[in-house]
Amino acid sequence: MSDTQHDHYDFYVAGPFFDPEQASSMERLERTLEDHGRKLFKPRFVSQIEEVGPEGCFADDIAGINAADAVIANLMDEDAGTMFEIGYAYALGKPVYGYRDELTPMDRVNLMVAQAVKMVFAGPEDLAKYLETGEHEEVDYIQF
Repeated sequence: MSDTQHDHYDFYVAGPFFDPEQASSMERLERTLEDHGRKLFKPRFVSQIEEVGPEGCFADDIAGINAADAVIANLMDEDAGTMFEIGYAYALGKPVYGYRDELTPMDRVNLMVAQAVKMVFAGPEDLAKYLETGEHEEVDYIQF
């Protein structure tokens, strides 16, 4: 996707999409952002590894993060690629947000991720409320 560097995005939407449950969670996250007028870079639709190879996917995704104001990362299943994207965006000084459907105080989030993100949204309703009002109540999840 050669035009990536010329585009600008509100959010790079990181997260796993390798099974139906992960894909559904990503769809809820993306839909909530798009319903609130945000322009998204969605790596799961940008490049296919079968067509561009691992190098092409990596290059496209790095360009997408560079072209985004912020990263929002679906933390389900602690996907290794998502963790890398969080770290890369954090190192660039971009705001990083977490997202996890039905997050509760009993859930665990790796401390490196928890410290890198500004806040973790507990699902589409929580994210929508923040986008509409700027209000968010952080779940007191376990950092480990």
